[in-house]
Amino acid sequence: EGADTNLIGQFGVGFYSAFLVADKVTVTSKCNDDPVQHVWESSADASFTVVPDPRGNTLGRGSRVTLHLKEDAHDYLSEDKLEEASKKY
Repeated sequence: EGADTNLIGQFGVGFYSAFLVADKVTVTSKCNDDPVQHVWESSADASFTVVPDPRGNTLGRGSRVTLHLKEDAHDYLSEDKLEEASKKY
């Protein structure tokens, strides 16, 4: 159980680090056993929403994470910059 908690903690820290470069994060997710696709959205202000996706089932199953980049973070759209950052950290 301790390992599970540690893994969840690591995911949380990694996930919320997205807000270093993004004003808003949107996660679209579709569970194979659920007919409804959901959208989770947060602007890093300690609040979030989860709603059924008004577009319907666009994924089939799985998840899509969308980062809405801050103005000063657009250089992360460069493949070279992403590769450099992933090797560094």
